[in-house]
Amino acid sequence: MSSFLKIIAVSLCFLIFTFPFVSSNVKIITQGLPPTRGIHVSIGTLPNSNIIFISTEEIDAYDDVWVNPDTEIDWYYYVDSSGVRFLGAECYTRAYSMCPRLNLNVSENLVRFRTKTKFVKGVPVNGSILFNFGESIYKVPVSEILPYLWDKSWIRHLWGYNMNGSLIFLPKVIIEIRGAGVRYQDCSIQNSSASVLYLDQQYNITYYVKTSWKKSKIKSEVIDQYKLLHLLKKPIYIFFYNGTFKAFKVGRINFRYSTVLATANNSTSVFVSPSFYYSNMASPFVSANATYSHSKGTNVTSPRQDKHEFWLLAVILFAVAITCLLCRNRKNM
Repeated sequence: MSSFLKIIAVSLCFLIFTFPFVSSNVKIITQGLPPTRGIHVSIGTLPNSNIIFISTEEIDAYDDVWVNPDTEIDWYYYVDSSGVRFLGAECYTRAYSMCPRLNLNVSENLVRFRTKTKFVKGVPVNGSILFNFGESIYKVPVSEILPYLWDKSWIRHLWGYNMNGSLIFLPKVIIEIRGAGVRYQDCSIQNSSASVLYLDQQYNITYYVKTSWKKSKIKSEVIDQYKLLHLLKKPIYIFFYNGTFKAFKVGRINFRYSTVLATANNSTSVFVSPSFYYSNMASPFVSANATYSHSKGTNVTSPRQDKHEFWLLAVILFAVAITCLLCRNRKNM
């Protein structure tokens, strides 16, 4: 049984055995994720800079961008031999900006984060990825890189730059996850007014590369939720090489369920639907005279899945309990 079905089962047991006096019908309905919704994550660097740049955006094609605009969060990172450091983030929508951009014109930022080093694409050669900067050449074994990539197709889309005699490189790809096919099945609980409508959710995961204003598809496949959750356990990595290979965790895409409660005609429905979000995994960058912008509230620590399940269960139980009590009070009035 999947983790989500366990949550639903426990929720139903709570409803059936704790609220036998409630006359209102209660339905917990899992909604599928349609192809118009999902998440978009782009990995790259800022132009003429050694700052790693990750852009994340929730996809909702049916939302009016002026009434309920999609929120994009841009995450900034700095990498050296000691690891990857989180510089901060900016969060904005198509309608307005919620925090300032990183200022690369300030003297300290200009020295630390600006670079004129070439950004070159790695070329697969005899089991290695070759990064040729002219004055220096790096060969990184493919076998060391592959375990940290979401898909082996990424191996042809690694880009890097030379900094202080070392190579820093990353998969310059775009990850897009959308809902795909859904199969519904209604399960009623015997001797109870509660019922569950659950689904077998499929997801379409696509990898792109972007050149200028054009996106080119690398790979696309439809996978089930079990395979997706297994894939999401792997973080997004940035790589460092100076003869010794290092992989640094930057962030990860997380899966969660959101709930909406609706009551009508003495009936309560709890709608549960899947969604995605990105969270930072890197430590913050610390400088005595830091002048870069740092957006408070966007540095989200990656939570454990069991904590997600616990709090989701708590929210569902609390919301349904309050609704049931309100229904009982209305009946007694």
